[in-house]
Amino acid sequence: MTKRSPTAERLEDVWPALRAGDPEAVHTARKLTRRAQAELRVAGARGRVRRAWRDLRRAAAPLRDHDVAGGHLRAALADLGAPETLLTRFGEEWAARRTALLAGTRWPEPPPAYDLKGGWKVRARKLAAEDADDLLAEGEAALASADTEMWHAWRKNLKRHRYTLGLLGDVPTPLTDVLDALGRLQDTEVTTALLRDDEGLRALLGGYRDLLLVHEAAAGQAARAWVRALFPAFARTLGETPPEKSA
Repeated sequence: MTKRSPTAERLEDVWPALRAGDPEAVHTARKLTRRAQAELRVAGARGRVRRAWRDLRRAAAPLRDHDVAGGHLRAALADLGAPETLLTRFGEEWAARRTALLAGTRWPEPPPAYDLKGGWKVRARKLAAEDADDLLAEGEAALASADTEMWHAWRKNLKRHRYTLGLLGDVPTPLTDVLDALGRLQDTEVTTALLRDDEGLRALLGGYRDLLLVHEAAAGQAARAWVRALFPAFARTLGETPPEKSA
């Protein structure tokens, strides 16, 4: 039986807030584009529809990265005992940067709705099963490597797998735990790049910049260790498709 995906309708609900730059709407839209990526793979959709959802994800990415990095930096500054004056200046600077970033964002047209055609559950189960060996191999390779791009690529594929499983039932907790840890690792990469390369941030933070770099390096190491600790349970559940959702 053909099923109309509700993803585009959910995006329509947050679209005005997204265009206005609301942080929660940006976060929601990003998640919806990831869900659409998995659904469109199941649907066997054409490239035009896939590109439309990809373009929205890319448009929202700089704002989402800015919000996440800002949250981590402010929390770390507070943990490091930074004076209230610096926390206030940082907040004002980050808000001003976000305003400029939003003003420069070129939103695409809303992506089209799409159908999950008859047999989509069978196809979703088949794709999820086919993912398992590749994801396990990618994970083992990432754990053996210091290459952050390898870890990031594994995370992106795991997120697609997560949403594929979500079409069928509940997603195994070991998978979501690994994704949480990989997400924190990716956040450290974004934040570290800002601290390293942004001259305005260097001037604003002064001596705290070096302390923050050390803080993010430690957070990255902790995230990698977290993934390694979670990996055995993750590997045991990988490839298990959830029971079919009740109607």
